[in-house]
Amino acid sequence: MIKLYDLVFEADVKRKPNYVKTLGDKTEEFEEKLALMPPEASNELIAVVNRLKGSQLEEFKSLINRFPSVKNLKGPQTPFEKKLAQIDKTPYGPGETLFHLELQDSKMDVGDETNHDLVVKGKVWEVKMVDGIAPNKIATSKPNQPMTGFRLAKKGKASQFKFNMDLLKTVMLLDRITKDQELEEDLNDISPRLRKALDIWERTHYKKTPRESILLGDHTAGFKNNMIKLINIIKSEIEINTDDEFTNVRFGGVGIAAKEKGINPINIQKVDDDSVTLNFIGKDTLKAIEILNDLPYAEVTDFENDMEAAVFEALEDMPSMIIWGKDGRILIVEKDKFKEVFKFGGVTQGNLIVRVKDEIWRKA
Repeated sequence: MIKLYDLVFEADVKRKPNYVKTLGDKTEEFEEKLALMPPEASNELIAVVNRLKGSQLEEFKSLINRFPSVKNLKGPQTPFEKKLAQIDKTPYGPGETLFHLELQDSKMDVGDETNHDLVVKGKVWEVKMVDGIAPNKIATSKPNQPMTGFRLAKKGKASQFKFNMDLLKTVMLLDRITKDQELEEDLNDISPRLRKALDIWERTHYKKTPRESILLGDHTAGFKNNMIKLINIIKSEIEINTDDEFTNVRFGGVGIAAKEKGINPINIQKVDDDSVTLNFIGKDTLKAIEILNDLPYAEVTDFENDMEAAVFEALEDMPSMIIWGKDGRILIVEKDKFKEVFKFGGVTQGNLIVRVKDEIWRKA
């Protein structure tokens, strides 16, 4: 007799003919589960089942179809459930096998139909695992805080979002200004600290230039803080040193000497009946200062607001989610509740990180 799962799948990776374990009255249900899994996943599960004995075998049988819907799903609690949840064989991830086994009317999907993880009673779900208890990892720098972040992978590449292109324009402007030798003398005269800040900008950060970091979407906390610090130095020095008195000084009457500014006036900008306006720096320098003074991303919130918007843009194509942690907690997050549950959690290796809000996870 040909088993159901042999009829359903015709794939390059064939299911291994090694299923020998009988599950008694659960055998038919188990074979139906296997039929609704990709071959790689079912082979892995078959190998696990063939090693089970005694109480573990009975526990496994009790898991099959035990939840009528996703809303009834519970996070893995027992050592065996946690072990089963950790099955992770490309292209499917942790949690998918366990939840598929437990949920009635469930099918595992790894891209052939929906590009997501599970289809339960016709509704598509994405499964994401978070560590739940690990401190100082991707999603947080605070000790003893839960790590509740997950990567958005292809949909969450930081380099593809508008904020990254806006930031790249800023970086390119800074690069042009720092490489313009004609501006160097004027900027030195205006403020040695300003010139030094621009020199620091040109240095590499973690073996990458600022431009390389932006092109890669590599917005680490170190890069972000370094950029904010330098932009604020630039802005503060311009504010201190380039007021109207510095750049354009009006002298009334005849024979009144210019106030000492450290540089000589470049040209006469305007002559009135009773005064002359002298310009102390050139037009190119004035334009460069104007650009520098308008630089965005001078505050942490400038980054975070744009990146938070990017996170929810990336989530637009995602279905409802099952979020589970190694500590046994679980969240069933309907798509229309994403903004209530998630927030921007950082950037790692060019990937946006989505983080579950702390207060939400604590209540899970």
